[in-house]
Amino acid sequence: MMHTIISNNKRKTRREIMHPDLVILETLLKSHDWTYNYTDDHNVWRRGRDEADEIRRQIDICCGQGLDEIANKFRDKYNPFNQQ
Repeated sequence: MMHTIISNNKRKTRREIMHPDLVILETLLKSHDWTYNYTDDHNVWRRGRDEADEIRRQIDICCGQGLDEIANKFRDKYNPFNQQ
């Protein structure tokens, strides 16, 4: 449950009003190595694969809460290989 804090005429930033699971997802997407599949270093590849798995889990969590449209928009926004 997200609590709303009412302050005197202060505008809320996007992060303050966004669902916590979306904040986690956006953080994961921003820091993800999208090119991990192209590396020759197995440790780099494994770390990228684990990050990708965590992103998929977080998207599933968001989808389970009815946030799938926003979660997919985030994924598309941060994925440099997205065909727009």
